[in-house]
Amino acid sequence: MSLSFSLAARRGSHCRREDIWMVDEIITAYYQLDSEFGYDFVYNIDNTPKNDAEFKLHNHDNLYEINLFLSGNAEFHIEGNIYRAHPHDIFIARPYEMHHNVFLSSDKYERIVIFISLDFFHRNRCGELEAFFRNRSLGMGCQIPAEIVDREMYQLLMKVNRYLQEGAFEIARCVLLEFLYLLNHIGEPLTLPTVEDERVKNILLHINENLTGDLSLDCLAETFFINKYHLCRIFKTITGYTINQYVNHKRLLLANELHKKGQSLLEASTNAGFNSYAHFYRMHKKEFGTNPRSQR
Repeated sequence: MSLSFSLAARRGSHCRREDIWMVDEIITAYYQLDSEFGYDFVYNIDNTPKNDAEFKLHNHDNLYEINLFLSGNAEFHIEGNIYRAHPHDIFIARPYEMHHNVFLSSDKYERIVIFISLDFFHRNRCGELEAFFRNRSLGMGCQIPAEIVDREMYQLLMKVNRYLQEGAFEIARCVLLEFLYLLNHIGEPLTLPTVEDERVKNILLHINENLTGDLSLDCLAETFFINKYHLCRIFKTITGYTINQYVNHKRLLLANELHKKGQSLLEASTNAGFNSYAHFYRMHKKEFGTNPRSQR
């Protein structure tokens, strides 16, 4: 059984009930919201967590994620890096970082998640507080261990939960800003992740830094001196994606971002690494189920 509380639900948004009572599936619904507060909030308890589609690998193209782990037996996987979760650890993800939870047992899973829109920092004139999410390498620096998360930071997130449930949205926003301020002033080193396969991690970095280049399987195998069939197997095992699926997904995200910044769809698809508009259109329809023109 999974139980979630969301700000979207309390505002009476257009989300369907079945969306609201899912956990990571609700993220799709959040993409459709124009929150007046610039953030959305989920409190989740799952008594029988499973590694199924509900917790599949995903990303957010316009949201930062703050995940306060409360209880359970789980790992946080992000861009080929693995972080073991402990009570009161905080995990973060920025737009376009592929991540998901992996459950190591059926122990009750409990967490608090806050999704913050990109324009939240601009609207609140606190762009400097965005630095903690941005100033790090892909998939690195994503875990703040419990021993660094002082009691004040933990209590602030619990206050956000309480104020939202009471309908005190403006106070909740102020408390969230205080939390972000403290987050940006953490002086201790963050937890280093476990890397299941160093080669896959390096390949992920290479792909993300060279989206417009040749990322064919043959080229990657030659660049990293690895048998392409072995590469396919370990890449799929660690990321949950085939190499082509991952590359196309990242290129689609880049194309959508470039289009939002004013480029035509043809320009955006070309500058994102697609060799033709027809290929871009087919991949977009397959991945998102929509015409690219509807994304802007």
